[in-house]
Amino acid sequence: MDNLEHILLEAQRDFSACNTVTDLEQAKARYLGKSGMLTEALKGLGKLSAEQRPASGAAINVVKQAVEEALKARRDAILNAGQAQQLASEALDVTLP
Repeated sequence: MDNLEHILLEAQRDFSACNTVTDLEQAKARYLGKSGMLTEALKGLGKLSAEQRPASGAAINVVKQAVEEALKARRDAILNAGQAQQLASEALDVTLP
């Protein structure tokens, strides 16, 4: 469980450090990609006993949802910042002659 919390904190930190959507997609792959940390954790469920699987699977899914929410929030922030920058650069003062 501590490992999952560490993954979540690390993902949030990595996502916050990204300034472009491309960087964000690369960070996403480290956690949610084909060989990402959470994907590997889900693959490891098969090695657990039948009693441990439900609780572990639920915990992994909670962390996965939190990572996806952090990813979406950062993607929206990057896109909004880019849009605001574009609008500022295209500002037109209609009061000028």
